[in-house]
Amino acid sequence: MPKKVALIGESMLELSRQSRELSSGNLSMNLSYGGDTLNSAVYMARLGVDVDYVTALGDDAMSAWMIQQWRDENVGCELIERIPDSVPGIYLVSVDDSGERSFSYWRDSAPARRLFDDQKKSENLFAELKEYDWLCLSGITLAIYQESSRQRLFDLIARYRAAGGKVLFDSNYRPQLWESVASAQAAYQSMYQLTDLALPTLEDEQALFGDNDKNEIINRIKTWGVSEIVLKMGGTGCQVVCNDKSELVASHKVDVIDTTSAGDSFNAGYLAARLKGSSPQEAALEGHNLASVVIQHRGAIIPMHSMPNSSSTV
Repeated sequence: MPKKVALIGESMLELSRQSRELSSGNLSMNLSYGGDTLNSAVYMARLGVDVDYVTALGDDAMSAWMIQQWRDENVGCELIERIPDSVPGIYLVSVDDSGERSFSYWRDSAPARRLFDDQKKSENLFAELKEYDWLCLSGITLAIYQESSRQRLFDLIARYRAAGGKVLFDSNYRPQLWESVASAQAAYQSMYQLTDLALPTLEDEQALFGDNDKNEIINRIKTWGVSEIVLKMGGTGCQVVCNDKSELVASHKVDVIDTTSAGDSFNAGYLAARLKGSSPQEAALEGHNLASVVIQHRGAIIPMHSMPNSSSTV
């Protein structure tokens, strides 16, 4: 039976600069959508994974448009809560000449932040999620919730794992979303202790925990009980640690246009391959394969016709 995957997080409307008319000062912008776990959900769906997205949106026309876009990508949307009198967050993405991106956000009142505020609604949601084989979330997922809601999420994940579910966590640390480094460190430790498959990024872990090198990162995460770790290291590749075996899997060398969604697409390729039965090392190659194509395009989601050939369909 195909495995079912649910991804929890926030997706926002995405504005990206198309062109600038210098004479008038007018800006031409592209409108799309994005969010780390949502990007992974779209790519997993394209790779044949049975996937649902879990978030909260408003009751406005743009929220309805986003949901329709995701359904068109075969991402399940039945677990998306619609909150009255709300609208989704917005972010503006800018890309420099080397392909690195920066963001400006308008998200403080986004409905996704309220997904776990209500105990009864949270219990009802997790009653549905017990039917899924995997839950996937990120550091951004953790950061958008207030402390009480985040603790409620941890409690529910612990019960989910106790019932046999598996959890994937991508560290994806964004300092501006946290009230302090200490609160982020505490939340990440709690999350890692509830994680089966960790997909951290070297720079994020060093920024949050001050690790000197990849070995310190891996050893710290292992002490928190994670059995499978894939440390993403940009152009170097990734260090795959599983069953007492550690191996560097090199990434593809390509001309980078835009690094947006590089890690999100890697996560999708990796988990899709693991669900099919690939080894961690084979799955890392699948992750690199997809990410190397994604970073040669602008924006988080590449056109369907640009998807690489993959053996990861499940």
